[in-house]
Parts: sequence; C-alpha cells; structure tokens
Amino acid sequence: MGDEAALIRAAAQGDAHAFEQLVRLKRDRVVRTAYQVTGDLEDARDVAQGVFLRLWRVLPTFDPKRRFDTWLYRITVNAAIDHLRSRGGRGVELPLPEDPSALGFVSNPSAEERLDLAALQRVFQRLAEGLAPRQRAVFVLREIEGLETPEIARILEVSESTVRNHWMQARRILREALERDYPGLLPRGAGARLEGKPGGGPEREEERA
Repeated sequence: MGDEAALIRAAAQGDAHAFEQLVRLKRDRVVRTAYQVTGDLEDARDVAQGVFLRLWRVLPTFDPKRRFDTWLYRITVNAAIDHLRSRGGRGVELPLPEDPSALGFVSNPSAEERLDLAALQRVFQRLAEGLAPRQRAVFVLREIEGLETPEIARILEVSESTVRNHWMQARRILREALERDYPGLLPRGAGARLEGKPGGGPEREEERA
C-alpha cells in the first residue's frame, strides 16, 4: 500500500504491517523535529520511539478530515518539549537555519566580518540555552521547518498571537546575542528588524493539560 491515506486507515484499524510502513515513511521527519527541539540525537531517537508507541495507541482516534502531518507534529513537539523540561533544558544545541540571512545576518559580509557555519552554530547554541521550551519549539517550527504561524498555532494548540510573541521573543534573544558577540554580522538597522513589532499585547499561554 503506497498511498499514505490508505496506510493511515489500515494502521488505525490495527494493521501492524501498514503501521510499520507508516513508521518508515515518517521516522526521519519525527527524529529530525525531535532533534531540533532537544538538540541531542540520542534524545531525539528516544523521543521518536515514544512518539510511535503513542501513535500506535492513539491512531484509531485520528480524524481523517484533519491533516495527518500537523497531528504528528503536535505529538512529536509536545513529546520533545516534555523531554526537554525533564532535563532542565540545559546543554542543548539549536540547529542553524539553512539560510542564516533570513534572521538578519549579513548575507555577504566583508572578509573581516565573515564567519564560518561552525561559528554561527555556536551563536545558536548559546541562543538555545536562553529559550524556554515553547519558544524553542516555535522558533524551530518557523525558522527551521518553515511552517506558517497558523499551522504552528494548530500544532501547539495556542493562539496565533502567542506564536508570534514566542517567535519575536526568540528573535530578540538572537539579536542580543549577535549584538554582543558578533556585531559585524548585523547590517545597520537589523536590530529593530530582528526584534519585530508585536501584533498585539503579551498573551498568557494556557499550558497543555
């Protein structure tokens, strides 16, 4: 059965072979997303194993009218956040976006300003230590996975304004780290652009039950 919808239907009805195929189809994405939140490959693999064990149990409750990948993202991100909280969120590494210029880095810095990707990765590692788990999840889903605000809100089960607030807070932390350690990588006026303008006042996020 090559059709994903058919695999999901069969697995939801208890077809173990269909579920194994579904796991093979989604494993890399689940591990990658878990790694981007936890910053540790072994932790990500542990999270992924737990995600698929849970998926087997809850798949019969999946509403086929919904988007399966959004549902799976939600399970994965929540599991990764729980894992991150269980270890205090320390010693983690935030993966570098494929296009650092999207976050305000100078796209063509001069020779004395230029840093290699390893140096940029170190900036992101320090950034990761300053982010709360939900901020990290929003940052990963938007800047690394490239998801839009409405889908992130559905995944995390929060409002779009909460997503925007978390995202802007993460970018502000990044801006401060860049201004402190690598000011040459920020073009003029980038500080304000990175910090952004809130779409509304701060909103208290209701934690997942």
